[in-house]
Amino acid sequence: MDAGKMDWCPKSDEEMYAVVKQSLKALKILSNDLKLREQALFFKALGDETRLRIIGILRVQESCLCELAAGLGIPSSTLTHHLQILERGGVIQSRKEKKYTLFSLVSQQILDYYLTEAGELMK
Repeated sequence: MDAGKMDWCPKSDEEMYAVVKQSLKALKILSNDLKLREQALFFKALGDETRLRIIGILRVQESCLCELAAGLGIPSSTLTHHLQILERGGVIQSRKEKKYTLFSLVSQQILDYYLTEAGELMK
C-alpha cells in the first residue's frame, strides 16, 4: 500500500450533515419538498418499459384504455395501474368522451427532451 494513501473510513455524523447542506446548495430542488416530490413522480413515471411504450403510443395519438390494452397486449387492470402512475407524474392527462376516457400527453416537448436528447447525453 502507498505510504501516502490512507484507508477509507466512513464520515462522522457531523461531516455528513455538512455534506447534506452542500447538496442542498448544489441541487436547489432538494430544498423544495413539493417540487422534489413532483420531479420524483415524473421520473418514476418514466422508469418503466410499459409506461414508455404507453408514452410512445400517446405521442402518435390520443387513445382510450381499450385501445392501449389491445395495442400493448396487456390486461386493462395492469394498464390502469401504469396510467395512474403516468397521471400522478404529470406525464399524461385524461378527458371523458361519451363513455370513454381518452389519454394524451401533457407536454410532448418535455418528453422529447428527456427521452431523446437527454438519453444521448447518457451514451
